[in-house]
This record gives sequence, structure tokens and C-alpha cells, in this order.
Amino acid sequence: MYTRTKDQIIEIISKNGPTQVKDLVQILGITQASVHRALNKLMVAEVLQRKGTPPKVFYFISHGRASLPSLILTDDEISLVKKNYLYIDPTGQIKKGIEGFVAWMTATKNRQKIENCIRDYLVVLNEAHSHRNKKDLIDATERHNQIFERQHLDKVFYFEFYSLIKFGKTRMGQYLLHGKQAQDKKIIQAISEEVKESIFKIITEQRIDAIAWAPHSIPRKVPFLKELEKNLKIDLPRIEIKKVYQGEVPVAQKSLSKIEERIQNAQETMVVVPMKLSYKKVLLIDDAVGSGATLNEIAFKLKNKGVKSVIGFAIVGSYKGFEVIKEV
Repeated sequence: MYTRTKDQIIEIISKNGPTQVKDLVQILGITQASVHRALNKLMVAEVLQRKGTPPKVFYFISHGRASLPSLILTDDEISLVKKNYLYIDPTGQIKKGIEGFVAWMTATKNRQKIENCIRDYLVVLNEAHSHRNKKDLIDATERHNQIFERQHLDKVFYFEFYSLIKFGKTRMGQYLLHGKQAQDKKIIQAISEEVKESIFKIITEQRIDAIAWAPHSIPRKVPFLKELEKNLKIDLPRIEIKKVYQGEVPVAQKSLSKIEERIQNAQETMVVVPMKLSYKKVLLIDDAVGSGATLNEIAFKLKNKGVKSVIGFAIVGSYKGFEVIKEV
């Protein structure tokens, strides 16, 4: 049963659409604290929802979550989807597990029976996970050896694949894409927490004595790797690498379709700043790897400056070269 204040709030928002606290205070003539108390109770009851971040927060009538269909799945299947699947819808809402999977099927107009589609996804997921080593990382060294005539990285590891056959971006692929595009520090912090243990294991086990970060192609107000570096707080010497342009237009690696163009871009725009380096093993970190041209060319330049061994690490990497093509 609603109090008069709650009823009034529902009436105001129903009539005017998304509404801010300051407007409710002005219309109702009550304190801000009283409005907040009523709003919190209405949200707990799932009558209202909130969008935005302070100071631009709006309250609107909730239409409730769409009820999920009853599915004939095992506990293990449900657990795997819950752990691995994430979908960010066009409005920016993060939906996980079965809810996210059903939302993705709806968005892509997938007419397959849900249980069958989920089981197909788990087959592809299992194949992707088969490429993980005992440290739960994807060893991409052999893939890079096959791409480049001269491979300058001694080892290359991915934390996760960027996307999977048929099912699109992985959970980490979604987080990385939206973290970079939205320049969202909270998402970057969440990514930092996930990859931290893996990075520090590499540092310890490979006896890394310096860190290098691949520079971004396009300047951003919140550079993803700068923010990641700040969050990780790695207590090792940092080798400065710059991205410099000869032309008038900054060209992102991902915008180049040919491997030769990506190699040229990396060769001619990546600069290792120190004149001479005496480190034995350097960990070179990037956010996403497509062809691997950027990491390979930076590794070449690091070794020309005196580094003995370079280990590459990317949060996500391309599945191309790993995948087993099959009907799913």
C-alpha cells in the first residue's frame, strides 16, 4: 500500500516521463530527504527505475524485467552461461547469464530454440577454452609465428578472445569495447581487477624486469591503457613508447584491413624513446590484438635498443587462427 507521497510521485512521473529529484521537491513542496526515501522504497518495489549519474539522475516508471522462459538445461549448463555470458544492449544495460543470452537472441532475431542455441554456444565456448594453458591464459605464440616471417615476441598471451564464431563478442570483449568507447573508469577498474592476477603471475614466472605499454592510436580523454596502468600499480621500471604520425590524420590499426598496412603503420609510427636499454625481459601490454603487428614491431624496436626478451600480453585477442570451423 502506497503513502500519499509515493502515489503523487508515481502520478508525476507517469504524466511527465523521466523526472529528477529537484523537480519532485519543487512540485511536492517537501524536503529532498523525504523524496529520496519515497523513491528508494519505490525502486525496491521495482515500481521505479533510475538512470544516469549525478547530477543528471532521472527516475522513470519501471515496466519490469521480461520474464525468462522455462528452460530445460542442466545446472552445469546454466552455471557456464552465468559465468561467461554478458550482453550490453543498445541502451547500455548490462545483462548477464541467461537473461543476457535471451536478450542477444531477441536483438539478433535468432529464431533457434533457446536451449539448442545455448548448447551450441557452449560447444563454441568449450572449443575456445581448449586453447587455454595451465595458467588459464591463451598462448598465442604459435599463431603469431605463423603470421609473421620474423617473430620478435618470445611469448604472446591473451587473457580472453575478443569474439567467438557465430556468438560475437565475449564477456571481456564487451567490457573492453564499451570501457574504451564510453571511457568509463568503473568498467576499466573492473577489467583491471580481472586481469591483475594473470599479469602479476607472468611478471613473477617470466622474471620480468621492466614494463612497456603499447600506445593508443587515437587520443582519448580517458586513455584505456593509462587508466589500466594506474589501477595495476606495477612496481617495475616503465619503458616509454610513443605513437608519432607522419601524416595529417591519425590512423588506427583496427581501421586497416591488410596485414601489410598494419605492419607499415606500426613500423613507421611506433617509437621507443630511450636510446639504450639494458633489461633482460620486458612485458609488453596491449588492450586488444588483431593481427599482432603493433606488438611485434614494438618488440623488434625494444630488442634493437638492447632488450633480450619480450613477452606480449593482451586483454583480448583475435580468435582467427585458433578457431575450428564447424556447423553449430
